[in-house]
Amino acid sequence: MPPYHHGDLRRALVARAGELLETDGMDGLSLRSVAARAGVSHSAPYRHFPDRTALLSATAALGFDELADRLASAGEADDPDQAMSAVGLAYVRFALARPQMYRLMFSGDLLKGAADPEYARASTRAFELLRKAVERILPPTDQAGAGAAASILWAEHHGLALLLIEKRIRPWMRDETPEDELVRRVATTLPDRARALASLAGPAGASKDG
Repeated sequence: MPPYHHGDLRRALVARAGELLETDGMDGLSLRSVAARAGVSHSAPYRHFPDRTALLSATAALGFDELADRLASAGEADDPDQAMSAVGLAYVRFALARPQMYRLMFSGDLLKGAADPEYARASTRAFELLRKAVERILPPTDQAGAGAAASILWAEHHGLALLLIEKRIRPWMRDETPEDELVRRVATTLPDRARALASLAGPAGASKDG
């Protein structure tokens, strides 16, 4: 067995869980299967995860960190509009490259009630990178709408990613446009859509009673 020490075993188990997820899906992911993949005893994972839900939550946190790393790298472009488009492109490409991980990251039924601060931290980090990309392209008067705009853009890209993962957007629906080209075209519209959404969501664009 590998000579794991201290926190190394937990990290190794989560890494192995991420690997198993992509080959066997969520149904094939268990504490026992992860232990076997890591080359440790069946009881070893219980020192770090009380149950399967805790393991799934930790694995989903790993996925959000991987997504956040991609978003952070994409958002480094000097031009704010290019950075915004690159962030959107990176988001959907991550989902298409890691479909099983992506499903787990947003699997509310499995993760409901999972008290894992790492999951909360990692998912928040990913969203904040999207918000930061939106803030960079907005004028000072629309900054208050950045969070709402980022939430809507997240929802749009989440839906697009899932539709593509599930092959629900047939080739004829996209005029035979390759998937990656379709995603790229969507990404190029992000800066203008973010500005429009922020102007509507901010105080100046919000509707008022009376």
